[in-house]
Amino acid sequence: MGEQTYDPVLSFEELPKWRLTKPVRPPRPGSALVLVRESGPSLTIRSGEEIPSSRFGAYHGVFTVDMTEHRLILDIPLLSRDPTFSFRSRVDLVCRVADPAQVVARGIRDMSGALFGYLRRTLREVARDYDIAEFHQAERALNGTVAGFTGDDAVRLRNIQVELLVDEDEIATSGREFRDVVRETRLSGMRRGRHLDMIREEGLDGLIAEIMEKEGPRAALAWIEKNEAEKREVRREIMRLVLERGDADREPFEQAELERTVLEEVLRDGEGLFDGAARRGRLRGSLARAADPAPALGPAHEEDEPDRRPLRGEVVRDEPHGEGGRPRA
Repeated sequence: MGEQTYDPVLSFEELPKWRLTKPVRPPRPGSALVLVRESGPSLTIRSGEEIPSSRFGAYHGVFTVDMTEHRLILDIPLLSRDPTFSFRSRVDLVCRVADPAQVVARGIRDMSGALFGYLRRTLREVARDYDIAEFHQAERALNGTVAGFTGDDAVRLRNIQVELLVDEDEIATSGREFRDVVRETRLSGMRRGRHLDMIREEGLDGLIAEIMEKEGPRAALAWIEKNEAEKREVRREIMRLVLERGDADREPFEQAELERTVLEEVLRDGEGLFDGAARRGRLRGSLARAADPAPALGPAHEEDEPDRRPLRGEVVRDEPHGEGGRPRA
């Protein structure tokens, strides 16, 4: 399991000048000693090495430095080509102290902090060339940049891997939205295909039938009337433009012929929605009866009765009584 950071200096101890009864102990495996002299360079003692002048000598302090390998994980934000967007990068690496004396001289007490600045500058130079949408390309380029980086004389690095991250909530949300879009797109395509097949096979009559099935006869009748009103309005507008806008280069008889043609087109019902005026009238009447059923029939009025004419050879009888109830002569 990786660590966020670690302190390479395990301990520091001040040393007295005379150490006859308490000499400097050699380092344990996995660690090293850095003996700091009062003047001159420090002395590094690794595990298994002897300590010169351990009971006396010009050492005023000793640092114990961790020499083992540590796996570190660094989260480094990287700006993309558009500075308003950034990549979330995670750098996974293995590091160890190579020169304990340099680590002590530099004052490195936070290993991730010491590596963060350099890695951030190096990776940002690469990330700035990629857009936030170029996710995989940017990740490959970042890994190619740090593939050969091994650190310096003080700290050694290996197995550096850069991973660009996406937030878990964003993954769940975007995945759900993607599935919703795919589902809705598929259903919309199925509906659209069904409507197209219906129009090809049954024409607009099928469309009107579906409107009537879903919304009732009133909606279908309203759709028909609206469609025909719009067509009539377009025809009237065309006729108005032709009649009001003359052409100086056109002969009077040509203008009259044009106006006559346009007028016939405006007044013509044409074949459009229901293949003929008679069929349109029957369908409109059926829909109207379905939308507003007629009341029950009552007794017929006299004016509604058809004329009764005598047939040839038929004897027409007068009323049996005339005025005042007397038989007619």
